Formats: sequence, structure tokens, C-alpha cells
Amino acid sequence: MRIDHLKLFFLLNKRLLKKRSFIIILCLIPALVLGLKLVSERESGIVRIALVNEGSREAGLIIDEMLERDSVFLFYEYDDEEPAKDALLDNRIDAVWVFPRDYEERVSDVVLSIMGEGEGRKKTRRAVDVYEREDNVLLQLSRMELYGAMYSDLSFSLFKNYIDKRIAFEDTGEDELKRYYNSSIYSGSLFDYRNGNEMELKAGGNYLFTPLRGILLLIVLLGGLAASMYYRDDLDKEIFTWMPVGNKWVFEHIYLLTALIDCSVVVLITFFATGLAGSVGSELLLMFMFVLSGCCFCSIIRKVTFNLRSLATLIPILMLLMLVICPVFIYIRQLRLVQLLFPPTYYLMSQNNTDYFNYFVIYLVVTIALDVLSSLGSRCSS
Repeated sequence: MRIDHLKLFFLLNKRLLKKRSFIIILCLIPALVLGLKLVSERESGIVRIALVNEGSREAGLIIDEMLERDSVFLFYEYDDEEPAKDALLDNRIDAVWVFPRDYEERVSDVVLSIMGEGEGRKKTRRAVDVYEREDNVLLQLSRMELYGAMYSDLSFSLFKNYIDKRIAFEDTGEDELKRYYNSSIYSGSLFDYRNGNEMELKAGGNYLFTPLRGILLLIVLLGGLAASMYYRDDLDKEIFTWMPVGNKWVFEHIYLLTALIDCSVVVLITFFATGLAGSVGSELLLMFMFVLSGCCFCSIIRKVTFNLRSLATLIPILMLLMLVICPVFIYIRQLRLVQLLFPPTYYLMSQNNTDYFNYFVIYLVVTIALDVLSSLGSRCSS
């Protein structure tokens, strides 16, 4: 019996789009992106910090800079120390940074302490008073932001002290020193972001969108796993008894590809619409390989489960496992061997690493071979 595969694809697609659960999976993609976009446009951060200036001009410049900076730390300016401390006690604020009126003098004391000179050797006053309810990792990271903001004052004071004490034969005006200091500042980026192929990467971007790429790939795979569940249900109902035994392997994979292609098209549109995509050619090639490997992966998962109930139970466990293990949020080197079992790992890692693209090709060949072998071994049950 000859089958028109293209016609079969459109018929299965029409049938699949009548299933509410599959429509929900497709709707998850724009809903997730829209939700993240709305959240990213609102004020969001991981630590809330109150900034109090008691009258220092230099501290005012630092506070203005921190308030204007894009950061995962949220800064709020308070006019007085007491309301800020009250907000800290009420859990509205995580930390309070107080810049005293004599901020410049305290920075000078820190410099003298570093240089081992004058009164600074005996007692150093803190340049900024920090109040926190508890000491945790996030607050420790926020202090690095404070040190970075204070660095320009501290470095200029060290520079001025060194010039006055070690080099200058006569007093040099502070304005003249500042002009020279500012003209010597390196204006480039302190860090150079590159991938494994020594290609330069852009730094920055909204941190909320960082895991979106991996999550959308998991939704594509969820569509394939849902289709494998529909297929098993149809087999149990003996809907496709008319299908010749020799064509069942092809028929199942067209069934799975229908769902995977629908989801992948929506995801690719999302990638390009949100700026998450790389070059058009690389995205299309990687998505093509991802859909093929995902199809074989879903087929293998269907065959290793005993019945529809066990498959339905396994799917959410499998999705949660991939969400944690695959490099969606973070890359855990110790779990690399486990990560290599799942298709999303190869897509995510192949973006910036040609070695993983080679691994992706190998993975695709291996999954196709395993799928064919498992089909030969379970033809009777299929």
C-alpha cells in the first residue's frame, strides 16, 4: 500500500491541532515570552538596597551613578538614616548603605592606612556604614557593587597620595591632578567575553531572558513527548490497524514530527522576534537537527514505557529532570555525562562551541540507530 507522506503529514497536523492539550502547549510559548517581557519591564531585582547620603558631594555622585545603572540590585535613595533602618527592620529593604558627611576624609584615611602612613596606621574609619539584617551570598555580591562604585575615589586618592609623597617636588593642584588622572582612565571594558571558539560575545542584557532559550526548547520536546502519548493512545484504541506493518515506523515518526515541527516553527519565530537567535543559517540547521533527534528520542521513550499510564507519568518527571540537568539556567560540569543524554544540551551548547556541534551530529546518528533497533525489537508490540 503506497502512502503519500506529505498528505499524511497535513492530515495528522489537522488532527493534532484539534487536541486541546497540544494547543495549550503551543500557547505556552507566546504566553511565556509575553510574561517574561512584562516582568522584565517592571522593576525587578534580587536585592533591595537603601542609599543614604548625609551631605557628601562625592557620595552624591556615586549614588546618582548607582541609581542610573542597570543592575540586578535595586537601589533606593533615602534622605535620612532612620527611615532606611526602619525599612530594613520591616523587611522592605535588605541592606542600608550610609555615606557620611565626611566621606572624602574617610576615604583619605583608608588610603593612609593602605600606604601605612599617618593616623591611618592607628585607626581607620569605615568610608561607608553598612547595615544588614543577615549576611548572605547575595548581600556579599552587592558589596562588590559598592566597592566598584567607590573604586574611582579610592584610586584617585591613592594616585594623589603617591604623586605628592613620592614624585612631586612641589605642591600640585588637585584640579590639575584630576585632569591628568581622568585623561589616563581606560575607557574600554575590563572583561573580554569570548566563547569556546574565541569569538567575541556581547555582555549585558536582561537576566530574566537568559534561560528563555532553553525553556522554549524544552517546550518543543514536550510537544514531541505529548505526540508520542497521543500515538500510544491511538495504538491502544487500534485506530491505525489499517496501516501496513512495514510502514508503521515511518508513520509513527511522521506523527511525532508533526508536533515537533509545529512547536519548532513557533519557537524559531520567537527566537528571531526577541533577539535570542544567532544567524539564520545556524538556527535553522540546529533546529532541524534538534527536531530529528527529538523525534527519535520521543520514539525511544514511548517504546521503553509499558503502557499509556507509565508514559504519562514519565513525561513530567523527564521534563523536570531536563530543566534541572540541561544547561538551561546554569551549566554543571559534574553532570556533563548525564546532560549528553538529552537533545536540548546539544542545541544550547552548539551555539558557541563547534565541538558540541560535532557531538550533536554523533548524537543524532546514535539516536536514529537506537530508534531503528528498538523498533525492530518491538515490532510485534507496535
